[in-house]
Amino acid sequence: MAYSTALSQGISILLYIHGIAEEHCNNFLSTKVISEQLNIPVPTTVKVIRNLNNARLTIAKEGAKGGILLARPLAEITLLDVFLAVEPGKALFKIHTDVTLQGKEVDEVKQKIADSLQAAEIAMQNRLQETYLIDLMG
Repeated sequence: MAYSTALSQGISILLYIHGIAEEHCNNFLSTKVISEQLNIPVPTTVKVIRNLNNARLTIAKEGAKGGILLARPLAEITLLDVFLAVEPGKALFKIHTDVTLQGKEVDEVKQKIADSLQAAEIAMQNRLQETYLIDLMG
């Protein structure tokens, strides 16, 4: 199973907001500008930003001078934070358990598959937790 591009889009959006805020003293950025500059369709940008807002990684302000700002510095946001924001509640691996075969051996194999995939998911989460967005800046 492959994830959507939402993780890389979320990372790009946060890095872009950071870069612009550094240059222009924390002006709120419009979703339209973010969409155009990062070449992400507006509906996708809106969805990703909504998830980032829900996770309190960004702050949204309505109105003429509204837009998006980072809620925290990049040094406090990990790749895992972004992943959990843009892929909320999704299991990393979907396990096929609807098999006709039955018995102790089948159950043992299914359990071994589940255990192996769970270990891989934990390893991925640990790795994402180790990298802060500031680490991605040049």
